[in-house]
Amino acid sequence: MTRLSLFLSLVLITSLGNSQHKKTLSFKDYDHWKSLSNQKISNNGKWISYEINPQKGDGYLYLYNVDSQRLDSVPRGKQATFSPENDFIAFKVIPQADTIRALQLKKTKSDKMPKDTLCVWNLLNGEKKTYPRIKAFTIPQKQGNWLAAHFHKSMAPKKREKSDTTAQDTTAATLKKKLSKSTENKPDSARHRKKPAKKFKTEGTQLVYLNPTMGDSISFENVSKYFVPEFGDALFISQSVGDSLEETKIKRLNTNNLIIDSLFHKQGKLHALTANNKAEQIGFLFSPDTVKTKTYRLYYWRQKKNELTTVVDTAHNDLPVGWCAHTKGRLWFSENGDKLFFGTGKRPKEESKDTLLKDEKVFVDVWNWKDTRLQPMQKKNISKEKDRAYVAAYLCKEGIIRQLETEQLKSVDIPDKGNWDFAIGYDRSPYEKASSWNGVFARDIYTIDLKSGKKTLVQEKVTNKYSFSPDGKYLCWFNPKDSLWHLNNIRKKTQIALNKKLDVAFYDELNDVPNSPQAYGVAGWSPESAHVYIYDRYDIWKFDTKMKTEPLNLTRGMGREHTTRYRYKNLDKDIKYIDETQGILLNTFNESSKNQGYGWLKNGIWNKGLDEASYLETPVKAKKSDQLIWRKGTFNVYPELYLSALDFANEKVLSNTNPQQKDYNWGNIQLVDYTALDGKKYQGLLVTPEDLDTSKKYPMIVYYYERSSDRLNYHHSPRPSRSTVNWTMYASNGYVIFIPDIAYRTGDPGLCAYEAIMGGVMAMTQKFDFIDEKNMGLQGQSWGGYQTAYMITRTNMFKAAMAGAPVSNMTSAYGGIRWGSGMSRMFLYEHTQSRIGGTLWDKFSKYVENSPVFYAPQIETPLLMMHNDNDGAVPWYQGIEMFVAMRRLDKPAWMLTYNNEQHNLTRRANSIDLSIRMMQFFDHYLKGKPAPVWMQYGIPAVEKGKNMGYDLVE
Repeated sequence: MTRLSLFLSLVLITSLGNSQHKKTLSFKDYDHWKSLSNQKISNNGKWISYEINPQKGDGYLYLYNVDSQRLDSVPRGKQATFSPENDFIAFKVIPQADTIRALQLKKTKSDKMPKDTLCVWNLLNGEKKTYPRIKAFTIPQKQGNWLAAHFHKSMAPKKREKSDTTAQDTTAATLKKKLSKSTENKPDSARHRKKPAKKFKTEGTQLVYLNPTMGDSISFENVSKYFVPEFGDALFISQSVGDSLEETKIKRLNTNNLIIDSLFHKQGKLHALTANNKAEQIGFLFSPDTVKTKTYRLYYWRQKKNELTTVVDTAHNDLPVGWCAHTKGRLWFSENGDKLFFGTGKRPKEESKDTLLKDEKVFVDVWNWKDTRLQPMQKKNISKEKDRAYVAAYLCKEGIIRQLETEQLKSVDIPDKGNWDFAIGYDRSPYEKASSWNGVFARDIYTIDLKSGKKTLVQEKVTNKYSFSPDGKYLCWFNPKDSLWHLNNIRKKTQIALNKKLDVAFYDELNDVPNSPQAYGVAGWSPESAHVYIYDRYDIWKFDTKMKTEPLNLTRGMGREHTTRYRYKNLDKDIKYIDETQGILLNTFNESSKNQGYGWLKNGIWNKGLDEASYLETPVKAKKSDQLIWRKGTFNVYPELYLSALDFANEKVLSNTNPQQKDYNWGNIQLVDYTALDGKKYQGLLVTPEDLDTSKKYPMIVYYYERSSDRLNYHHSPRPSRSTVNWTMYASNGYVIFIPDIAYRTGDPGLCAYEAIMGGVMAMTQKFDFIDEKNMGLQGQSWGGYQTAYMITRTNMFKAAMAGAPVSNMTSAYGGIRWGSGMSRMFLYEHTQSRIGGTLWDKFSKYVENSPVFYAPQIETPLLMMHNDNDGAVPWYQGIEMFVAMRRLDKPAWMLTYNNEQHNLTRRANSIDLSIRMMQFFDHYLKGKPAPVWMQYGIPAVEKGKNMGYDLVE
């Protein structure tokens, strides 16, 4: 029996045995279909938490005890965090969804809405305590058995003693009455004296230090800011207090002896507060100004001398003239605590009073051909560029400041958590203008010495992947011009080519765009940066950074031999190096079978743990235990949460997310091979109904983008569509879905899609008699939407087509703007996805050949489009051009335009609407069902939002 015959037999047997009484998925099933998220494991590996939430409604937080195998649940639990000492777990319990919805319908104000509740679950004795009206809570990341809980303001009125209240009220009323009489017959100047200053109202609220295991708690009132260091040796809080003017108090709670120290008390406002990991130093931004536009000062305190230093006042000699500390910058300490990073910028000024009427103002954008960025791109980044902050560093021991980012060098990276003695600067300005059309996003890379401030060029025009060694000694980067990985010794200023002697491609072998292919990347570095590990398509190579030994194929060529990709996975973010002697975890993916797996490589020996026809997520390891949690799923099985040891043996499934799936007709999926019309060999996917009867005929929808066959084992939960057909939903409703892979030649993107799709469709209809070749449709979104529009100008084989956000006219789209980024669209057509490979004036005929709108008279296929009026990727007018052309030619066409939506839908109500209309459209043309009202008669603008037009016209 052939593989195909066996597959069909198994499908038929399964269908007859299991699917006769199952339900068909409908749009009503969306709400109760659930998803698993936020899975976490305690440091000792004994506790696991995860959430399961429906698409709409209330979910559950689950807590699993590994030792006892007991599973507990908490309704509406969210954001669970284990303490680093494994003593407790803390999480929020959110209000019921129905309650929130009812209050929203009543337009209840936000401050009157119910708030979250904090729940602290003691894992040592099982005791649970709840604290209402929680705003936020923080647990130390690496050490400590406590948490800081910050609460919303209490809604209950403050209680006062009766005698005090009466006395205050009487006095106030008597004084007001006397004042009124005394000024009754006095001139206006006496009656309109300056009113008493308003009493200061703090925005601070209660913060509580809680130690669930010891039972200790300390409450602080009027807290506006707080900070919890990673190692939890202290809690820093800022209190906002005062009578008529705001005062700031900064306090330090020593969490080891619960002693509270006052570090700062001054009239003014605090903006930001931070501390180093060991809680020995703090930095904060504070302004004593009473005016609305404040200038903030940077302060630094260290415990060793109990000394407070004003690092930056309203100005500083080491900052540009007119600059000061800036509130938009991030304030943080390096991991080793020797540097305090902060933002700087131009000193804020009071805005001048507007003396012009709106009709007297000029509103104009001046486009200048010399601009490195087009006006739309400048406007898109205006909030970032206007009043922006520039990164600076304060060297705590030396007491000096170094300005790192400047108006000339605006992008600086601080690697290794700030521990290096230099920063990395990137200058994109020499290449920015040309990137609008060449699609090359290059940068010059510099080092900036933090002590001297000296800037040194390391490498010009880096356009591809690169990696710095963890110790900052080397820069490893890929040069597409010679297809080589280069290694720069930063201190010695020398450079070598690593793979010069290897006849192996270290760049994307499947690249099919008219631009330089991307490299596969760097896997990591060995201790002391003695070696760098670099990927080719399949394997991992080990290169000696001193070139004393020959390059070594770490995976021994197993990847290329078996068409399997090996990729390194780091289980501990605190580990900077790849240590082969300790064993390294590798993920595997077979390009032929699509099987995925995990295994360990230690001292050159490969130990396979998993290798199966599943989709596997990256495992999470317990910090101080050899326990792993990870997720595994298939097309038919939801990706559930699993527990195992490091070798993946004796795996245990922990979750059961959608038990109701067994009651529904689902679908089956298989990998198929076919030959395109141009003779190329491709893979694709074929999805069939679970209750497939091979003696019957099924309509088929062809969905595509570029290459999708790697998604063989992906699970597709029933959910509202953002833009495409849901494979499971359509299979359950009696459709076959074919998903072909597509590769492209420069200049012929439309024709290549046609050759691949048609070759695949003809192969499928010849192989599978259950496909109804008289009832087939097309569907694609974005680039897939373009391919749909192109396909129906070349063939009448399909009875219906749906195109989401299609480019219909490359000649008009070429000179347009991608409004999402403000960039010119030219580079897309010349060098990236649209693949024309030249300018409009050099390859005009190719732009026309690949533009569906010019061939609209040839269309005979009814077309449904979705193109939204706030689409920032493909201009809305592209859909309009196609629609009005077909409308004038009297060809069936509909366009759904969701207001204020972008390229893909984001609002759930709109997604459900699209799902309903798209299936009604295909049901009408491919199944012969009656057309709905919106298709038959349309929906007049005056009935928008009132008449949905879903009813079928019998």
